[in-house]
This record gives sequence, C-alpha cells and structure tokens, in this order.
Amino acid sequence: MSLPDPPDRPGLPESPGTPWVAGLPDVPGLPDRKEAEVRRMLAGPYPLVPPDLAARAADRGRRLLAHRTLLHRFGWLLALLALAALWWLVMDRPWLPPPAHTTPPVEGW
Repeated sequence: MSLPDPPDRPGLPESPGTPWVAGLPDVPGLPDRKEAEVRRMLAGPYPLVPPDLAARAADRGRRLLAHRTLLHRFGWLLALLALAALWWLVMDRPWLPPPAHTTPPVEGW
C-alpha cells in the first residue's frame, strides 16, 4: 500500500519529496480520508452475527453484575469487621495490664 498523492494545500511549501501528513487542517473541497473509509466500510458486506450473541451478552452481563454485587458485599463485610475490631480495641484496651484480683496488703497501720 503506497501513500496517497499529496493534495493541493494552499499556503504549504511545494516540495515533490514531502509525503502528505495526516493531521494537517482540512481544506474545504477535499475529500476526508476518514469519512471515505467509514463510507466504504458501511457500504460493504456486513459480517454475520452469531445467533446466540444476545444470550451470551446477557449471560456475561449477569455474571459481571453478580461479581460486582459479591465484591460490594465483601467490602461492606470487611468494613463492618474493621469497625467491630476498632470498637473492641477502644472498649477492652488489650494493651493495658490486667487488673489485680487481690488487694495488696495494708501496711502502715
């Protein structure tokens, strides 16, 4: 596949060896390459669609929705467990020594 001939673009230097560069501003009256390509694709033969495409797409959508719901529930469960662990730490204070169950001997009477 070779490059197309450079179109006549006013205001651009004329050099015979310079290839036409896509992305330059369009000049009115010249055909748009992308539009022509889209028209050619739409005019051509359409590919065959598998008969079970809609059923497969619906099944995939159901699976994705189920996975997303499961992940959301798992996230809420983790948040609830983290909150319960924080509550336990605040209420129980496991870093403090346990209280003595006997009273110390009284001295100095």
